[in-house]
Amino acid sequence: MTVTSIFILIFALILVLLVTERYHRSVAALIGALLTILFGIEYGLFHLPSILDEVVSLIDVNTILLAIGVMILAEAVARTGFFEFIGLGLAKLVGGSFRRVSIILIILTVFITAFVTTITAMVIMGALTISLARRFKADPSRTIVYEAIMTNVGGLMLMISSIPNLIVASHLDLEFLEFVEISLPLALLITLASALYIFIALGRQPMSLRKIEANPWTVIEDKSTFYRAMIIFVSAIVLFIFRDFIGAPLGLIALGCAVAVLALGSKEPESIFSSIDWGTIFFLTSFYVIVGGLEKSGVLELLANGIFQISEIEPTAFPVANMWVCATASSIIDNIPITMILIPIMKYVSRFAHIPLRILGWSMVFGANLGGSLTPIGAPSCIIAVGILRREGKPISWGEWFRKCLPLVSIQLLLASFYILFLLKA
Repeated sequence: MTVTSIFILIFALILVLLVTERYHRSVAALIGALLTILFGIEYGLFHLPSILDEVVSLIDVNTILLAIGVMILAEAVARTGFFEFIGLGLAKLVGGSFRRVSIILIILTVFITAFVTTITAMVIMGALTISLARRFKADPSRTIVYEAIMTNVGGLMLMISSIPNLIVASHLDLEFLEFVEISLPLALLITLASALYIFIALGRQPMSLRKIEANPWTVIEDKSTFYRAMIIFVSAIVLFIFRDFIGAPLGLIALGCAVAVLALGSKEPESIFSSIDWGTIFFLTSFYVIVGGLEKSGVLELLANGIFQISEIEPTAFPVANMWVCATASSIIDNIPITMILIPIMKYVSRFAHIPLRILGWSMVFGANLGGSLTPIGAPSCIIAVGILRREGKPISWGEWFRKCLPLVSIQLLLASFYILFLLKA
C-alpha cells in the first residue's frame, strides 16, 4: 500500500472512533497521533533521531496556550458567581411570565458564551433556568433546548468564544478586532432573529404575579475575589484588543492573565485545574500531529485538489457551500477536527481558485459554530442540555430535537449564508 492509502485509513479509523464514541475523543486522537508517528517513521515521513523535534513542530503551541489560558480565565470568573449574579438580576428585573424571563435567559446565554466555554455557559444557564422555572411553576424544556442552540451562536461573538475561532484566528492571523467587526454583527443579527422566533415558538403563557425576591448579591460568596477576577478578565480582553500594539502572541497574553487570576483572583487553583477541559487540550495537541501526518503523506493535497475542482464551478458560491458542509459535518463530528482539517485545504483552494482566504476562514467559523445545533450530539452544550432534561424527568428524543431546532438553526444558517455573500461583495 502507498503512504497516502495508509494515512487515509488512519484518518478513516479516527473518524469512525469519533462518530461511534467508542473512546473519548481525546483518546481517539491520541491513538491517531501514535499511529501517525509510527507509520510516519516506517514510511520515512519522520526520522527517529529527531522525532520529538519533528512532532513538536507540527503542534501550534500558540493555539494550545491560548486555549488553556482562556479556559482558566473563564473558569475563575464563573466561580465568582458573576454570571448567576447577572442572570438572577435580569430575571428579577423583568418578572411577569416565564416566557418573558426565557427570552432574557436565552439572550443572556449568548453573551455569557462569548466569554466562557459552551459547556460552562450551558451548566450555568441550565441550573438558573431550572431554578426560575420552579419559581414560576413552568416547563423549562423548550427554554433549555433553545439555550443550547444559543450557546453556539454565542460562540461566534469573539475570538475567544470557541475553540474553532481560536484555531482559525491563529492559523489565518485574524485579530481580536476583526471578530468584533465581522463576526460579532452576525452573532447579534442571529440573536435578534432567533429571539423573535423563540418568542413566537414559546407561545402565550399566563402572567405570573410571583416576584423573585432573591438578592442577586447572595450568589457572590467573596466580593474581593469577585472584583479581582473581574479586573484581570477585563484586562485580558483589553490586551487581546491591543495585541498589535503590544506585539505579544495571543497565547502568551492568555497564559499571563491566567497566571494572574490564579495568583490573585482565586483561592482554589487546584479546583480550577481539575475543572479545565484537559481532554480538549490533549485532543487539540494530538490532532495537530494527525493533520501534520495527513499533510506530509499527501492526503490533504489530494483532498484539496478534489475540492479545488468543485470550487472552479462556481467560485462565488463556494464559501457558502463550504459553510454548509462544515455545519453539516460539525453536527455529527466534533467541530474541532473539522476546522483543523479544512484550514490547510482552504489555504490551497484560496491560492489556486483566487477566493479570499479570510472569507473561507469566516465560512468555517460560521459553519463550525452554528452546525453543532443541528443534532443533540452536535455540540457539548446540546449534550449537557439533553442530560439536564433527562434528570428533570423530561427526556427529549432525536425527533423532538429536530422538530424544535431544525427550523431555528436553518434560519441561522441562511442568515450566515447571506452574510458571507455580503462579505464577498464588500
